[in-house]
Parts: sequence; structure tokens; C-alpha cells
Amino acid sequence: MTQLDQFTLTTVPIEQYFDHMPLGQGTGFTWKIGDQHYLVTNWHVLTMCDFFTRANLRKDAGRPNILRTLFNIRTGSFEKQRLDIKIRDENDRPLWLVHPSRRVDIAVLPIPFKQEGLTIALYPLNILANAALRIEVGMEVFILGYPFKISPPAYPVWKRGSIASEPALARLTTDYMLVDTASRPGMSGAPVIRRSWTNHMVDPGVVALVDTPLNKFIGVYSGRMPTDHPHQAQIGLVWDGSLIDEIIAGNVKDE
Repeated sequence: MTQLDQFTLTTVPIEQYFDHMPLGQGTGFTWKIGDQHYLVTNWHVLTMCDFFTRANLRKDAGRPNILRTLFNIRTGSFEKQRLDIKIRDENDRPLWLVHPSRRVDIAVLPIPFKQEGLTIALYPLNILANAALRIEVGMEVFILGYPFKISPPAYPVWKRGSIASEPALARLTTDYMLVDTASRPGMSGAPVIRRSWTNHMVDPGVVALVDTPLNKFIGVYSGRMPTDHPHQAQIGLVWDGSLIDEIIAGNVKDE
């Protein structure tokens, strides 16, 4: 029997559309609070604007009003079910939530359907990846995203990286930490996890569990650190995962 890592199933490939016109692609993942599921990605994936400068990412200033997504099917099949999700209402107002500070490149979209009655299976990261692993500079992490064209079986690439700044300073300064890795635009919005295979370093000490890997969600990847030249530094940004619950609790829609 073919087995897949459950975290391979947590990601949601995203294609941005304006009506029927394709604009680009990115990565998302699901989150669950109570009975409500959410799709989490970057703010710049939904707006197609640079987060720091607010400039359009496309020369034609195109922006999406629909996300074409692929979700796993419950039956155990390797096929996926396509669902098109509107991200703007009839008056062109955004349906996604943003952080109350509006200084965070994360967007949270309430998923407008219930899992019951559908054939899809959702794998919320906040439920699956909550081990008490220590997160320290220099540790290895994985970015689960779609750097290439989205095509069957539409599973993510596990891109390796390492934490390149002090994680404890993220919420005291910029709300993001740095990772040393190379990436492509389609990985924007990807979840970043730390996986420990053995002799797990947990808070406040170390425990040996050699037969079961532990996983912890760290944050949301949003691409390379802005530089004057794309080859100057292979440094990416990871927005702290605690910001997602703050966005949901704040319940602030984008303008």
C-alpha cells in the first residue's frame, strides 16, 4: 500500500484568476478554529501587490478575484478535487482577513463551505503540527510549496532551509524571521515546519523518541528578502505562525 507523509497533504496549490484569465500561482494551507476552516496564504498572493512597496506585481496591474484550488479527496485516491473560491464580493470588496496592524504579509480566507457532505479531506496545520519542539537559529526547516507548474499529482516540494536569524526576536521586531534557502515565486504562502526525527529537543529539555518524528509549524513563507539584485542573497522571510490566530481573532477584512 502506498503511503504519503501527512504533511504532503496539508498544502493547497493555488492558481490566481481574474474571472477566466490566469494570473499566477502560489501556495496555501488550511487552519481550523472551532468548526470553521480557513485557507492561509500571503497577502501578496491575493492582491498581487508587493507587500513592502504596494506596487503591482504584474505590468498589466491584474489582480485575482478567484482562487482555483486543489484539495485532496477523502477516498484515498491520489486525485484531487478542484474548487474555485471567490475572494471578492459583488462590490469588489476583499473577503479575506488581515492582521489588525496591517503590517503582516499573511491573509486568511474563511473557506465558504463545510467539509461535511464533500468528498474532500482537510488537514489543518495548527492541529497536526503542534509539537513542543524548540526553535533556534541554525536549525533545519522545510518549506512545503509549489515552485513549478501545478500538475498532477499536485503535491508540494519539500524545500530545505535553515533558520538564519534569532527566532525569539521576530515578534519583538519585524514579525518575521529569516531562512537561508532559495525559492521560486510559486512557494509564496507555503507553510514552514520543523521536523525532528530522533532525540527531540523540546521545551524545556531533551527527550528521546526514536520511532516517531515530531513536527512543529513555524510560520508562513513569503519569498526572498528584498534586495537590489535577485542573486545577492538567498534569504527568505517567514512570518511568525502566531500571527494567524491573531488575524482570525481580530476579524478585520482588508480594504
